[in-house]
Amino acid sequence: MEISIIADNRERQSGIPDLLKPKVDNLSFTQLYAGDYIINESIIIERKTKTDFVQSIINGRLFEQCAKLRKTGMLPLFIVEGNPFGTNHNIKPESIKGALLSITLSWQIPVIRSSGKKDTAGLMIMAAQQQSGHQYFIRKTGIKPKAVQNQRHYFIRNLPGLGPKQATALLKHFGTIENIVLANVSDLIEVEGIGKTKADRIYNFFRKK
Repeated sequence: MEISIIADNRERQSGIPDLLKPKVDNLSFTQLYAGDYIINESIIIERKTKTDFVQSIINGRLFEQCAKLRKTGMLPLFIVEGNPFGTNHNIKPESIKGALLSITLSWQIPVIRSSGKKDTAGLMIMAAQQQSGHQYFIRKTGIKPKAVQNQRHYFIRNLPGLGPKQATALLKHFGTIENIVLANVSDLIEVEGIGKTKADRIYNFFRKK
């Protein structure tokens, strides 16, 4: 499994890219429109220290960043390093709790706490491994994923009678959508999880007027 990470230029001095470099196949830097890290063109991560997180609540940037993350169409994730309730800022705990709930519920972006930079880097690698190993868990949303691999998966899993797991098996077996379209029923049955009924449905879907 290859892991490719794009980091925002501002993250160079954080020390996290240095922790990631030995564990990934490709690490590059650019100025990102949203987030701080993009993993395998499918996961976008906003990383904040506890101080950054509280400051973004105070200055109102937090929810602007949430909106940008959602617009990318990728799977968004917030990582907060440290305890946001333990800063020197004059902010009520209820405001922090409200912001965390809003990110999770209103914006539907998971928030995970890390103990520090090393833990953050480890979480990114773990996220890459889980997402790559379980493509069939990619959820349907109103926004189609940008990564080509995820777009193919999104297309195939919406064929009649198919689910995410069968879509993964078909793409793994045939390699491309074109090969799936051209496959006959006997070829389709060879794929794990595709029986005669599903094979007929797929075959007829691409051929009936």
